This record gives sequence, structure tokens and C-alpha cells, in this order.
Amino acid sequence: MTGAAPVSHAMAEFCLDASWQGLPEQVRVEAVRALVNWMACAVGGARTVLADAAVKGVMAMEPEGRTPVIGRGEQVCLASSAMLACINSSAHTFDDTHLATITHPTGPVAAAAFAAAHALATSGKPVAGSELLASMMLGMELECRLSNAIAADDGSNLGWYMTGLSGGVGAAAAVGRLLGLSRTQMISALGLAASQACGLRATHGSMAITYVPGVAARSGVASAYMASAGFTCSDHAIDGRNGLLQVLSATADAKRITDGLGAGYEVLRNAYKPYPCGIVIHPAIDACLHIARQHGVASEQIRRVDVRVHADAMNLTWRKLPLNDLDAQVSLYHWVAAALACGQAGVEQGELRWVLDERVRALQEITHVAVDPALRDNQALVEVQLHDGRTLSAATENAIGSVTNPMTNQQLTEKFEGLVTPALGAERSRALLRFCETMPSAANAADVFALTQ
Repeated sequence: MTGAAPVSHAMAEFCLDASWQGLPEQVRVEAVRALVNWMACAVGGARTVLADAAVKGVMAMEPEGRTPVIGRGEQVCLASSAMLACINSSAHTFDDTHLATITHPTGPVAAAAFAAAHALATSGKPVAGSELLASMMLGMELECRLSNAIAADDGSNLGWYMTGLSGGVGAAAAVGRLLGLSRTQMISALGLAASQACGLRATHGSMAITYVPGVAARSGVASAYMASAGFTCSDHAIDGRNGLLQVLSATADAKRITDGLGAGYEVLRNAYKPYPCGIVIHPAIDACLHIARQHGVASEQIRRVDVRVHADAMNLTWRKLPLNDLDAQVSLYHWVAAALACGQAGVEQGELRWVLDERVRALQEITHVAVDPALRDNQALVEVQLHDGRTLSAATENAIGSVTNPMTNQQLTEKFEGLVTPALGAERSRALLRFCETMPSAANAADVFALTQ
């Protein structure tokens, strides 16, 4: 009696057989929103110190290449272009998040898909915008479902950086579809990507927080191209004995990948960030901004700050006195303090001058955080005690940017403009936004590269 087919068979079939028009309308709408959000992050992060260092490192290894990097002028090899674009999109920790697993789905998949689209266009096979978006969303769907399987019943170790574990598989699926892989080749591509899964959350607070998703993008590209050349991999690499799921978690459940595949879409549970920091911090920021804006309290008036949050916030963003701007990206204490002191929580408030500002530092010191088991991941409670005896409080019931309170199209446009206009100027920023919004009708998705240079 033979057992069930490996999960990679159903994954390959799903990715290869679906069409853009066959996707539910809500998925097609969300594809454009995901693209707008990701492109803003990629271009906005392309001229950071972090991005400069990454490009310099790659160019030292490969001074000549044919694939440009989104948001920059250098040309590198195809796989490195994907890696660098993904690194750029993660630079401000402003990328999207699948809240159920704390995966950042679009980065590795979109970066890999666009790099492949450029290579295909260069060889005379341009990829239509609708096909780019379909490949992106199908890859992201598999990425999110694989993340669910790894994190089944919270059995996975939170020290794993989930995007690094599942992002390469999503990227391989997207690129493999663009390359026209056969079913057998796609199964190998998914297995090759799974065999390269990696990523530790110990990288948080350093430039390497972006390197993990970047490596996932690169491995996805390499896996698809190797498979296209006939390089094979076991079809049990994901769910078989000593496969990815078994190795990572004793409770991993492959059924979470295939149950309802093609009927329900996990990617619709993806969320876009209104603030450039770990998304588990956002409910507390909402509450702090409400207090700061409603009461106009000066930081010097504050005696103590008490914050109650979901467990994930403390598990992932526990740093009380961040040492630098990268440390601050994953510091609940910093963003509580910055939001109260500034009444804002944008890219500027994450810069080193605000991380080390005397008023912000003082608030970091007097902020106390406790986990409240009754709170959901989109909720927080903040209580501010003043020296004059007054107490100000605010509760976030449904954080902005969560699945249940998503960012509006207007808010995404404002985020796009805020990140891209400083890099490209107002006119070019508007042109890039229009191209992204009309991507479903674009004849050549790779035309986006010229708009970001």
C-alpha cells in the first residue's frame, strides 16, 4: 500500500496550473497592493548605509553583471539582484507581515520574480505584468502556507527567522513558473529551495536582519534555474523523513500546506505596516500616539509608562535600551518612547539621533512592559503616569495595519510617497506608482527597473 504523495506534488501543481484571471478578485486586488507596498520599501531602502554595504560586498565578488538592482544603478548577477532588492525592501523593517507566523512574504518572492523577469526580457521573452503578479501571489501563498505548517500549534522555535525558512520556497515557485518549468522540474525547485532554508532571529538588531530574507530570494532564484537545467532534488525534501518540516518542528503539519489549497488564500492574511519597525510593536504605538496627540503631554511630565502587550511583542522586541538604529527597529521600548516624545512614528523616529535623544532615552528607562494573556496580537494597553498625579491611558483594540484593520489604499499611497519621493523626486515617484498600480495591464513587467534608477 503506497502512502500519500509528497506535499511538493500538490504545491507544484497549484503553482503551475493557476492563471491570473482564475485567481479570486480579492487576491488580484491584493497583488497590486502588495506590489505598491513592496516597491515603496525597496526603493526607499535602496540608498541606506545598509544597502550600500550590501552592494559593495556583492560587487567585490562579482564586479560585472547584467541585472540591475531596483532603486540603484549597479548591475550584478541575476541571483544577487534578487538578494539585494530584497535586502533593500527590508532595510527600514517596513515590509509586510503574515501575522500568524511573523513571515515577511513579499520580499523574497517579488525580488526574485522581478530579477527573473528582467533576465527573460533581456533574452526577448518579456513577462506580462499580470503574469508577474500571478507568479508573485502564488509563490507567496505557498510561502505563507509553509510557514503555517512549520509553526503548527506554536511548535516551532521562535528563534527561527520564518522568512528565511519559507521565503526561498515561495521565490522558487514564482521564478519556476516564470521560467515555464515542468511539474517534475518545479518539484525539484521547491525541494532545492527547502534544502537551503535558514535564518536565526539572533540577526535582529544588525544589518543581517535583512540578509536572511535576501538569502531566501537568492536561493529561490538559484533553485528554479538549477531545476530548469535538469538538476534534480528529492520530492520528500519538504515533508519527508529528515525533510524541512520534520527537522524544524516536531509538531509541523504538512496538511496546513494542502488543505483548501486553491480554494482559500492564506496570503489574504498578509498585512502592511504603517510604522517602520516590528509589527508586534504597532498596537502599542497606536496607543502611545493617541495619548501624545490627544493630551499634548511633554516627555518631561511623564513619571512612568506601563505597557501591556501580546506575548509575541516581548518575545521578539524585548530590547529596552537599543544601542543603534538597527537595534531600535526591534525595540518595543524605543517606539513607545519615541511615539510619546514625538507624536510621530515614521522613518525619522527610527534614526540614531532619536534612538539616543535624551528625552527618548529617559522614557525608555521608565517604560515597563508586561505580557497580558487576554490580549490578541493586534491589541495593547498603555498607561502613562504624570508627575502631577494624573494618569493617561489608551487601549488599542484593532491596530492599524492588522488584518482586521488593514491600511487603506490612500494610506498605502502616502507610505509610497513618503519612501520613494525622497529617493526619486515627486514626478518620478508618481510615474512609478502609476506603473505599479497598472501592472496587470503592463506588457513588460521589467520596465519597472528603468523607473527606479
